[in-house]
Amino acid sequence: MSLLEQQNFLARLYTDAALRRAFLLMPEKVGAENGLNEKEVTEIAEIMPEELNFFAESLFWKRLREVEKFLPLTKKVLAGELTEHFREFSQNFNPQTVNKHFEDALEFCRSLSKSKISELSKNVAKFEQKKLEFFGGGQRITICKLDFDIRRIVRQSADSQGESPKRKTKFAVWLRVNRKVKHFFV
Repeated sequence: MSLLEQQNFLARLYTDAALRRAFLLMPEKVGAENGLNEKEVTEIAEIMPEELNFFAESLFWKRLREVEKFLPLTKKVLAGELTEHFREFSQNFNPQTVNKHFEDALEFCRSLSKSKISELSKNVAKFEQKKLEFFGGGQRITICKLDFDIRRIVRQSADSQGESPKRKTKFAVWLRVNRKVKHFFV
């Protein structure tokens, strides 16, 4: 197995809890299923389970903290549920591009649209997803249809805390004219 393939397997081992548990229980079997030879299995198996799990957890928390930087509004509306949803998401998704944290945030927003969360939370995640697509994709115009008026959440005004946004359709628009970006709600 090439060095790159070994690194990819280790990355999966650190990010996929089910694979990690299986490997710790049956290293030879799981190693062989993933293309490792006996020497490679032995080298990886020598990593103590506590160290393996500690490193895996530290990677998870690093990913979560980076995603939170991209999604401050989603973090705000999901509050304590964010970690649980991101843990579930991160078990099934590993970013492949060089912009791993950006890709993580974008895909996490997409996964939230299929999650069992409030419609308001889904709308906020959709808003941030469209914003990321606009700025990350170099688009000239992006329109996001929302079922809730989330302007107070976006503006993070002090008087919006505890108050639920009204359910009415709004549009968030990002527009790039030359080098200037305009954002507004319609």
